[in-house]
Amino acid sequence: MNARAAVSVITLLMASVSGWTQTSFDSRNNTSSITVTVRSANNASVGDARVEARDTSTGRLMGTGYTNASGTLELPNLPVGPYEVVATSGLNEVHDRADTRMGDAFLTMRLPVEASSAAGNSTTVSVAQFKVPGKARDEFKKADEALSKRKLDDCKKHLAKALEIYPNFAEALTLRGVIAMDDKNTDSAMSDFDAAIKADGSYPLAYFAMGATYNTMAKYDDAIRVIERGVTLAPNSWQGYFELGKAEIGKATYEAAIHSLDKAQSLAPQGYALIHLVKAHALLAMKDYTNAMGELQAFLEKGPKDGVQTQSARDLLGKVQAFTASAQAH
Repeated sequence: MNARAAVSVITLLMASVSGWTQTSFDSRNNTSSITVTVRSANNASVGDARVEARDTSTGRLMGTGYTNASGTLELPNLPVGPYEVVATSGLNEVHDRADTRMGDAFLTMRLPVEASSAAGNSTTVSVAQFKVPGKARDEFKKADEALSKRKLDDCKKHLAKALEIYPNFAEALTLRGVIAMDDKNTDSAMSDFDAAIKADGSYPLAYFAMGATYNTMAKYDDAIRVIERGVTLAPNSWQGYFELGKAEIGKATYEAAIHSLDKAQSLAPQGYALIHLVKAHALLAMKDYTNAMGELQAFLEKGPKDGVQTQSARDLLGKVQAFTASAQAH
């Protein structure tokens, strides 16, 4: 899929950020920390590995984050107790146990695959893509052009022709699924995304679209699992990090969300303002009102001048400004 098509697909994936569930962890008097160092099979430091710590008795997620360039992450302020720790980098995953009842815990976790063997490059053309007939590609191109002009009926017509010519056309299946999702037809969308992944397991946008759908269903663990597979295939794709950030907000892991959204912002096309709005919600949940106001102002400056999200951002900015002014006055 070309750059314009990728952007038009992801535009349809945008779900409302106002209805996300915000939860908080239980607080206890005694706290501890777990420091994790993640290394590959060839002993290389693994940066940007996702680390989760879960209470072994309940399975509840108590802390999460990403390793730094040295492969290390500290999870502070955890309730004292035993934990299941999971480190994930792409498709590689390793589990370990930590018990902080005797003091802070330190783990070195080794992934089963060498760092240099990580999969994925969004510029790689898969075998499945080579199999798509030229006529099917021509119809998909027409569908893409119709979508960019918001002519959805024409888009659907050309997608139907493309898939009639070649039913295993992953790009066409994904786009049809995105349109179904936009029509609130979740079952049909998920069926198309699943078919796209089966037809071409190396097509990252199918994973991102499925993850976005899981986000709208509030199935955030499923969203993260699927999106991270897509990020492995396309590590420089802003769409994946954007959807990952939304899922992490849904799970109330706000620092991880900021990390993902910062990554998305560094990769996204200039002027893509919605990331600012999503990041503002994460910062507000963290009670970082100053930076949240900055993100809201950036969205209003760079984003659309009207619309539901714009008005919501204006209202929210006004409430935050009034709240902070009141707090400073007292």
